[in-house]
Amino acid sequence: MLNFAIQSASSDSVSIDIANAYLLAANDVALAGRIRRGRTRLECAPATKQAAALNLEVEMRDMGRLSLSTCLLEQRDEPYSLMLELARHCIKHFIAKCDDWQIWDHPVAVDALVRWNQARRHFTAAMTTHNLADADDLSLRALVAGLKASELLAVSQARVSLHRRFSVKAASKMVLGIRVDPRTAPTEAAEAARSFDMISVPLCWGEIEKTPGKYDFSRVTPWFDFAQKAGRTVLAGPVIDLQPTTVPPWIAQKRGEFGPLRDGIWRFCDAVGREFAGRTGMWNIASGINCNAWWTLNLEEMVELSRRAVVGLRQARKGVPTLLECPDPFGHLVASRAGAISPRGIVDALVNDGIHLDCLMLQFVMGEPGARNLTRNLLEVSALLDTYRPLRKSIFASFGAPSAPASATAGYWRTQWSAKSQAVWASKMFAIAMSKPHVGMVLWDSLIDGVDGSLHRGALDARCVAKPMLNSLLSARRALAAPIGPWSAREKQSTAATTDGAGASSDESSDESSGESSGENAGASSGESADA
Repeated sequence: MLNFAIQSASSDSVSIDIANAYLLAANDVALAGRIRRGRTRLECAPATKQAAALNLEVEMRDMGRLSLSTCLLEQRDEPYSLMLELARHCIKHFIAKCDDWQIWDHPVAVDALVRWNQARRHFTAAMTTHNLADADDLSLRALVAGLKASELLAVSQARVSLHRRFSVKAASKMVLGIRVDPRTAPTEAAEAARSFDMISVPLCWGEIEKTPGKYDFSRVTPWFDFAQKAGRTVLAGPVIDLQPTTVPPWIAQKRGEFGPLRDGIWRFCDAVGREFAGRTGMWNIASGINCNAWWTLNLEEMVELSRRAVVGLRQARKGVPTLLECPDPFGHLVASRAGAISPRGIVDALVNDGIHLDCLMLQFVMGEPGARNLTRNLLEVSALLDTYRPLRKSIFASFGAPSAPASATAGYWRTQWSAKSQAVWASKMFAIAMSKPHVGMVLWDSLIDGVDGSLHRGALDARCVAKPMLNSLLSARRALAAPIGPWSAREKQSTAATTDGAGASSDESSDESSGESSGENAGASSGESADA
């Protein structure tokens, strides 16, 4: 049993939600178990007798509603202090990334280290006081200071790495992509879509093959025609997306039967390949095939479907690159779903079986309801991207966040979501992702807000009016169109204000005024602000 005490001092100033909480084992592997909350205690019962960590959503002033973890802890009856353990993990993670990035002595890390030392002092005081209320208050201060230090570190390291990566060589002409909804005609957002280098066009099996053997591509063809005329590369797919809204009804009725699914996917992929092979720059073969969110598969079946998709799509034209999409890059939902495996696990299985994958797309959609869309701090995203470098495959990073609050229970970063916070977040994500040498492309998850009003993460609103984040991303992309030169100390602006400040509103205004929030501004010499 793993128990955590929730003191009144913290419960009055922060909100704790276990609706999407989960447990972790070593190496951040999801662990099955039960989590229950009482008035002053959290009780966690991991499925195995091993050290475990708890991840849960915490809402606090200045930082937002974030998904945070404790360190690995030995199971015992005596409760741990929840705030203290969350702060411990934050401080520990900062140290680990400083070591990984070898940034301890770099001038760019000065502001982050100042904040980290504040967190460390608060943490030490919390450990040594005998007053439980004081200890909890100091732990909360340590956690907030540690989170601010972590985000400063992530942004500062991204700036240095951007200069290192693009100091003498500009970024490629394929850096920024957009995912479109085929239900929207290209004419409604042609100018905005033309601003991106790659257009991701989903292929909904259920919409295309409503009747067995009869394929209707009329809804998606206009986007392929548009991309061809505009000279833009198409990322077609995902072709396989086993969700109740994307699978044909005549297949959905046989859920759980692998034979009909396998044969249906083979015929569908063959038809798609023959239709679009000449106009597709890359195939997205599957999204979340490892997740078992609705249709349960075992590993052998996942591999078999992936093989059939690759072969079927490439029969008409060999040499088209293939990509696998992972909508849960943290892999935290694996433990709660029978047969599901981690993203790294499915990639390793496909490679070991001889299935060639050119790229892997990691999808980070935050700020919307659901366990898949938990909001993480910047250092968590940066660190996760680092873990995929050993795969030696090009990584596409797909980001999405709303421009308005999605629901009362959805996470948010720093302040409630708005057009301004969406733009700042997007520019930071672009900088962090493109600073990684193995990341080849950043895609924004949606071109236009959903027509039903439930989604607000589009680059354009429902009236097709551009949001600030569109200019933010395009400015950041333009800043990398020419070599930006090496990083120098004179370019370092004081970034403490961007994650400090008495309140969230002052934080956001500081982000807007300093070029730091675009990375990011990736070429400071270009004079372009990616936060415009």
